[in-house]
Amino acid sequence: MKILKKILYVIIVLVVLFFAFGIFKPTINYGHEITVNKSVKESWAVSQDHSKFALWLEGFKSIDLISGDSAQVGSKYKVVVNPGDGQPDFEMTETLVSIKEFDHISLSFDSEMMTFEQTIHHSEKDGKATVRTESQVSGKGMVMRSMFAIMDMFAGSFQTQEEKNIEALKKVIEENKTDYYPAPVEIKEEVNVQE
Repeated sequence: MKILKKILYVIIVLVVLFFAFGIFKPTINYGHEITVNKSVKESWAVSQDHSKFALWLEGFKSIDLISGDSAQVGSKYKVVVNPGDGQPDFEMTETLVSIKEFDHISLSFDSEMMTFEQTIHHSEKDGKATVRTESQVSGKGMVMRSMFAIMDMFAGSFQTQEEKNIEALKKVIEENKTDYYPAPVEIKEEVNVQE
């Protein structure tokens, strides 16, 4: 009987500790910064190009406009990602919160498990673009908050994933071949000179 009591006490302590993580760290803040030898216009265009998302966002599968006008504040998108082999797809609703071309975009994501806020800043100095993220995630409910806090404290999971994605974005920007801002084509008119 004493052994069962001790086991019960240990279980209670572990449960209390588990939930304490979520109480004391309800949100996780993280971010990453890169500098690329490209213009801010190009870094912006690449980062906004939906056709390139799968090249730098691990697990990205699709993004579809569900309301509002594309790239306008208030527009909503359904985003589908796959967290890993053998796991089911994961859906989020993305809302565009703020956007200023060549400067920043702020997004809010909502899913059954979490809310996620991210701002991606763009700037340029001496012909080089800097891209910096500020991200915040919070689990919905105490169990998810505690799990996220533990993932962050012991494995740095969110920061690690952010670094991986943004370093992949750096490579995509540096290797970009798409001309997002082609020079206007001059049309020469033939002039018939009659004598």
